[in-house]
Amino acid sequence: MNVISTDPLWSVGSRLDTDSPAEDGSGCDSEPHAERAAIDIPAPAAGFTRLRMTIAYDGSKFRGMAENEGVITVAGTIRAELERCVEHPIVLSVAGRTDAGVHAWGQVISFDVDTDLVGSGKGSPARLARAINQQSVPAIVVRDAELAAADFDARFSAVTRSYRYTIVNRPVPDPFLAATSWWVPQDLDLHSLQLGCDALYGLHNFSSFCRRPKPNPVTGFEPSLMRRVHDASWHEVGDGILRFDITASSYCHQMVRSIVGTLIEMGRGTRRPGEMAGIIRAQDRSVAGGVAPPQGLCLWEVGY
Repeated sequence: MNVISTDPLWSVGSRLDTDSPAEDGSGCDSEPHAERAAIDIPAPAAGFTRLRMTIAYDGSKFRGMAENEGVITVAGTIRAELERCVEHPIVLSVAGRTDAGVHAWGQVISFDVDTDLVGSGKGSPARLARAINQQSVPAIVVRDAELAAADFDARFSAVTRSYRYTIVNRPVPDPFLAATSWWVPQDLDLHSLQLGCDALYGLHNFSSFCRRPKPNPVTGFEPSLMRRVHDASWHEVGDGILRFDITASSYCHQMVRSIVGTLIEMGRGTRRPGEMAGIIRAQDRSVAGGVAPPQGLCLWEVGY
């Protein structure tokens, strides 16, 4: 499995990964089944070449990833700049959908460009990355751009998505971290936070942590909230900074932020870590904790 990442402190024209109407995972990565069967990914149309980019962005500057008429979004900004460069329509595929205020360090996108433009340099990965960076820095940064295999799709080829949530656990807030973290002034017990993660591992119905999706109005089908968590852990960085890292195949809407909100209650001592298994089994959103604020969440890396 290849993983897209590195490590700073932070730390309609689009085919997007939807976890619900506007996300968290918050960002959100919706799948009809927890373990998606192999998908036949269409190759680029004749005369087109597939490209991929790894991007980072400050979510506070946008109303989420997905394009939405009348508001500034990450996908809308990127698509507009790409279309300005190549002068033909662009359809984006996105590894993970993020909601308003949620950041990304390792977001991955893919799209198709006229092969002649790629060959001439006008539509080359390097030129397109440079164009986006010149227009959108520092809100959006293309960290890497390259040619992709014809059967690569940023969304459907992804096997894991990892999110990071940052907590500033100090008596006084830090204005320089306020846009990328949640300030929690109460003492937090790291051992309790970690114990609360144990029940998250494996395949579960995460209804207790997700906004329930609306059934399909035509078929009545209600998307599954079964998700497989591969890793969930807390790390003390120092100077009152705590990080929660979680890796799963995909996420349902507000899943990560709801898990963090519940774990923080355990860290404060208002819930016992042993309650987590029962909260999961309840499959009832009302029994879990509140939703952590969006600014602490970052789509950290995508595994392929």
